[in-house]
Amino acid sequence: MNFSNGAYPRKPSGFGLIEIMIAMTLGIVIILGITTLFADTSKSLASVDRSGRQIENALFTLELLASELSLAGYWGGANYPVDAETQIFVSGEVPPAAPSELSWNVATEVPPTCLGTGATISGTSDNAKAELAFAMEYPLFSALGTTLNSEITGGVCGSSTMAPSNSNSDYFVIRRAGSCATGAHPAPTLNHCRPLGDYYHLQTNGCYSENLGLSGGELKLLRVNDINVGSKLTYTGYDCSTPAPIYRLVSRIYYVDEDDTLTRLYLDSSGAGLAFKTEVLVDGVELLRFEWFVDTDGDGQYDRVTRAPSIIDWPNIIGVKIWTVVRSSQREPGYLDDATYTIAGEAWSVPTSNVSYRRVVQSRMVDISNIGSRRR
Repeated sequence: MNFSNGAYPRKPSGFGLIEIMIAMTLGIVIILGITTLFADTSKSLASVDRSGRQIENALFTLELLASELSLAGYWGGANYPVDAETQIFVSGEVPPAAPSELSWNVATEVPPTCLGTGATISGTSDNAKAELAFAMEYPLFSALGTTLNSEITGGVCGSSTMAPSNSNSDYFVIRRAGSCATGAHPAPTLNHCRPLGDYYHLQTNGCYSENLGLSGGELKLLRVNDINVGSKLTYTGYDCSTPAPIYRLVSRIYYVDEDDTLTRLYLDSSGAGLAFKTEVLVDGVELLRFEWFVDTDGDGQYDRVTRAPSIIDWPNIIGVKIWTVVRSSQREPGYLDDATYTIAGEAWSVPTSNVSYRRVVQSRMVDISNIGSRRR
């Protein structure tokens, strides 16, 4: 080659080691940035999802309890309050002769929660029915979970293996007629209330010429199925000819168990025995509390608000304020909630084992119109 003009050969083109190292470093930085962004976005989405589920659970819990409590005092056409001894025990049945036969004093004590299993009253023609009949005089009752636990562990509810209640949370029991009427005798048609399933059912006698002047009409409370209902429940309506509707007797207990789960016990009278069965409803419910509105003078307006109604208050409850505390389903790293909340006028501190959960406190007023509206 001729280099006489002073030119030198050019070096081969390409990247040197330094350029490659810089490029790799920049690539790593970009990948780390994208990875961090993805991780943060995933955490945010997970947090939003947990928050959404928490709010959904809280709203569902409040709506479920409000819907149930609003039906208190509904007895399918019978006047409230129900008088068990004069309205239900008819046609030669043998009711409890006197309150002394009962294991509680009906004049001073609210009946046990888990009535209807036949474990409390004895010596009648139908012990379970006798319990339910007297329980109908108290369609609503609430207390701390310790009261319910004593009945669960004692086997009164039908099984001592049920999940125990949170002793710091309220529970309530409601007894009422079902919200839908099944077909009437003599050949009831099937509908969404059927089959009858050998449960206890109610039927009110609406025919004035037959009801012997009783203020609310006679009530039949019988355990029937699709085969024998036509011969057992034969009351008629106000026209004394149209068959009266038939309603299932509902007895349900709502409480929060020790694992922060809203649980429902429902009286199951299908099959050979009678017992309360367990139904898990909502996870993450830490606390239930209630404020009860009492009408003491019968004018349909509340006269006082209390957390602990007396024995004479329960038939006069016309409203309730529901309080719920619902936590997230998963713990959140780095989050701390060790606050003390005021729930229904009382202090409640977050359990030390649950301080890493997010929670929401909600309340709602419910009008118990089946009791209150009849007084206005």
